[in-house]
Amino acid sequence: MNLNEAKALAAHPVNEAIASADIAEAILIRQVEEKFLEIFSQGRMNGTVHTCVGQEFSAVAIAGQLSSEDWITSNHRCHGHFISKTKDWKGLIDELMGLESGVCKGIGSSQHLFAPGFLSNGPQAALVPVATGIALHKKISKEEGIAVSFIGEGTLGEGVLYEAMNLAALYEVPHLIVCENNFYSQSTPQETGVAGAIVDRPRAFGLKVFEANTWELANLSAVAREAIAYVRTGRPAFMVVSTYRLNAHSKGDDDRDPQEIEFFREHDRLTQLLSETQWASLKAQVTEEIDQHVSSRTRQVLDIARYAKDQLPRSQTLLMESQTNKNIRMVQALNGAYRKKLNDGAFFIGEDIVDPYGGAFKVTKGLSTDFPDRVRSSPISESGIVGVAIGMSLMGSEAFVEIMFGDFMTLTFDQILNNASKFHHMYAFQASAPLRVRTPMGGKRGYGPTHSQSLEKFFVGIDNTAVIALSSLVDPEIVIDATKTVACPMILLENKIDYGKYLWQDTSYYKLTVERKNFGSAKLTPVLSKPTITLVSYGETARHLADNLEQFFERTDYVPELIALTQLHPLDIALIERSVALTGAILIVEDGSVDFGIGAEILGRLMEKHVMLKFALRVGAEAVPIPSVMELELALLPTIDRVIMKFFEKLGGRENA
Repeated sequence: MNLNEAKALAAHPVNEAIASADIAEAILIRQVEEKFLEIFSQGRMNGTVHTCVGQEFSAVAIAGQLSSEDWITSNHRCHGHFISKTKDWKGLIDELMGLESGVCKGIGSSQHLFAPGFLSNGPQAALVPVATGIALHKKISKEEGIAVSFIGEGTLGEGVLYEAMNLAALYEVPHLIVCENNFYSQSTPQETGVAGAIVDRPRAFGLKVFEANTWELANLSAVAREAIAYVRTGRPAFMVVSTYRLNAHSKGDDDRDPQEIEFFREHDRLTQLLSETQWASLKAQVTEEIDQHVSSRTRQVLDIARYAKDQLPRSQTLLMESQTNKNIRMVQALNGAYRKKLNDGAFFIGEDIVDPYGGAFKVTKGLSTDFPDRVRSSPISESGIVGVAIGMSLMGSEAFVEIMFGDFMTLTFDQILNNASKFHHMYAFQASAPLRVRTPMGGKRGYGPTHSQSLEKFFVGIDNTAVIALSSLVDPEIVIDATKTVACPMILLENKIDYGKYLWQDTSYYKLTVERKNFGSAKLTPVLSKPTITLVSYGETARHLADNLEQFFERTDYVPELIALTQLHPLDIALIERSVALTGAILIVEDGSVDFGIGAEILGRLMEKHVMLKFALRVGAEAVPIPSVMELELALLPTIDRVIMKFFEKLGGRENA
């Protein structure tokens, strides 16, 4: 349907009897929305507000027919959906006024709402794959309920929407996507922002499509009922609701033709109903109740001390214990560790992770055979599958996502940053997303510029998201088992080269100890003499240095002690600080380029603690794309040769000079 067709329909709708309760709820939504604009103009509300005036019956017809077991994910224009699903209009008003009595204690305000069975977020389509994950959880666990996602037609420009539709269709989950088509994406007319027919897009994925509008209200309720009943049979569907918002996109930013707006206002069904005495009287009663609630509110705001606490694992002991590893390859150790997770009820999703392939690096080999319901292969949809895993984690599963190459983590950034990491805080501690994204980083295999990078420094800065660097120095079972204690999202960094290495075994020169905490760092201490320099690294590079500690001594005459960090965020430098107190010298080796990296953070923290250093150096890869040609690749990555070369450059000379 285009705008001209909508005008014709609005002017001559098929008018049928509609439920009084639906009209009453639509009036409540409208009056709450109008009150928001009023209190915003009075300076009593922060941020912004996107009202759904003109679209109320869409919320009433769909959200109003859902049960307590059903979930809604919504967008920036979410107030009507929230009121219809939860009935908590007072908590919504308090939320937008920034009060602690709000549904999210005033933290989320207009766009970021949570209640049991409801969540909304501002970025377009961000929550659609999350809803797919909620629906998948319902299917696997055989729980009652469906997931419903509200989007606007402007969201049709977002790629993750299509990833979610594809996943919903492939997994056959009870997920209804409702597109409220109001013909404008903020200020962009639909004809310049949406190519082709809206209904053809879900049909391309095999989704059944339902169509209705907010001028023919009896039909809208009937179609919504049919769509919901269809999805309850365990299949996804798509519903298009043609409608028109009568207010600006947000507050007063409206460039539409005033005559067009006035036409739809005159033909708006709720506006027409409010001209009748019965409903005008109800409107007055509702308005008075809303006014009384607003006038009774006192300014009580959440204290920062209660708000500014995250879920990151910060425990530390500095107690070191000897570690004897099993004599197996890292890939076998990882496989066994993840198998234990599946035994405990975890969920795994990723590209090509099921048998017989078992993942690009065979970490998940055999797992899908033994856990077919909870190990899912996915299409190439990095953002989509992370969203699905977020939905699973939101419902209580510890959900693991495999991203085939660490380079492709860039495609997951929005889901991690704007959904998973923020849920706990912006929903006022009512939700957590124990998502685990695992991926192999690193080069040395000739894979070239887009399959060899180490991107950890781009993720350690995400708040409330732990970043763990696994290494064959420490049995990964210890680390992976400890993830059960962490409620926040986690990124687990593995390494392509490390997969084939046997777990570290002590030598006559170096002994391994591990810090006694959930994700304790490892330390390799020289047996025969005191260390004179502290090496700090993580992941496979730490293992590479461990294998070459004697060579470092022989070529430099410095006796190294190696600190192999496991937990990159939150970063704990206590072990490093204790080591450099003895050596007075530190050499930090990181996988990627050093600018704005982990080494800089370590040195910055040491400086803040007034730790005296006679020598400090960061070594990493050259700040250029990684080439495929092996000789050139090894020359620019932080191998032992490069580390020693940079060491002598820092000292102002050359090796053997």
